[in-house]
Amino acid sequence: MWLGILLTGTLLTGCTRGDLVASIHSRDAGLSDVGDDSPPTDAGTSDGGTPPDSGTPSDSGTPPGDWSTYCDGQGPPIIVGDTVSGTQVCGGRLAEQTFRQALCTCEGLALSAPMETDAFRSASGPYQPGGQGGDVSVNGAFFANDSVTVGGTLRVGGTGGIQLARTLSVGGALQNSGPLTGSAATASIAADARVRGDVALSSITVGGILTVPPEYTLGPAQAAGVRREPVDPITPCACDAASQVDVAALITHHAGDNDNAAISLDAAALESISGERTLELPCGRFFLTSITGTGRATLTIRARTALFIQDGVDLGEGLTVDVQPPGELDLFIGGRVSVAGPLLLGSTAMPSRVRVYVTRSTVLALSAGSTLAGNLYAPGAYLSTSGDADVYGSIFVRHLEAAGPLRFHYDADVLEAGAACPP
Repeated sequence: MWLGILLTGTLLTGCTRGDLVASIHSRDAGLSDVGDDSPPTDAGTSDGGTPPDSGTPSDSGTPPGDWSTYCDGQGPPIIVGDTVSGTQVCGGRLAEQTFRQALCTCEGLALSAPMETDAFRSASGPYQPGGQGGDVSVNGAFFANDSVTVGGTLRVGGTGGIQLARTLSVGGALQNSGPLTGSAATASIAADARVRGDVALSSITVGGILTVPPEYTLGPAQAAGVRREPVDPITPCACDAASQVDVAALITHHAGDNDNAAISLDAAALESISGERTLELPCGRFFLTSITGTGRATLTIRARTALFIQDGVDLGEGLTVDVQPPGELDLFIGGRVSVAGPLLLGSTAMPSRVRVYVTRSTVLALSAGSTLAGNLYAPGAYLSTSGDADVYGSIFVRHLEAAGPLRFHYDADVLEAGAACPP
């Protein structure tokens, strides 16, 4: 099983009240015609598309009553609660709290090829290389057999610390709970560096203060100042059960509290796919039981949407999640993700607007030449890359191994995704 993650995305205008229907197109294996070309009838409406109650969806955690304005991008992002605890969760605020760095791993990080991180703001224009930012956090040890360039801050929580073979360049600060070693390696830290272990490199340059406890060895170093005092250990990624996003609870809640009825969407619409099937969703919160079959599925998101999938994804050919500007998607997956063909996700033009949350432990593999354009939260996932990989957005996983060059282009606009959320 492998997942290839590539780019997709086309400009489309915001939806209106008349667009509030689910459009399903299918092409069965062995057939030449596209079936079910017309959208389903919108039950309970009187104007061919306007849902009941002046366009408002379901009765709890609802977006603004003027659904047409909401679709055009005005008003707060999707409310994805109430949860079991009764707390409302705004999708934008959840995103800005979860995706605060380009890469976060709950265990270790092992690299046999170069890794680089930088940052940009999609609202200000297309990605340009070399932007400052793109933090990296690792709860375990960090092993790098090739050069590493971090545009922001590097935090390593494992007692094994950082083991280098070549060069390390950090555009922000360094916080390391273990040694910093590599007899032939060099390191350059733009700001302060705090190391809770031996510093044994060919050379290290620190633009700020270098702090190392007095009981550890400090080799050749250049710094604005050196302090020999205790350094506290850190756990930079919130991976304990109490801190993780409760994806399962959100999915369970929205199995009963969703907007499916307003657009006549069958929760089983993407089960048992043979051939190709496309589902277009307008703004709102929608629920599917699963996405399964031997064929290929396409989700087209035209507006501000939250989608909850109860039992995961298991497809034989591929899955495309096509989020078209000015679309915005919060995707919650409750089961295992298994796609034998390519997974096409998001747009490099707006990765901050695509957020994927996976609750189950799983194995994900990025094939050569892959690009992820969005933000992936899967703290139980083991992620491996076999070739060149570009990530536009961020990744939060249990463990990452990269056999090929890995580049992260963090969209810092995700840090302001909750700006329009209600108090």
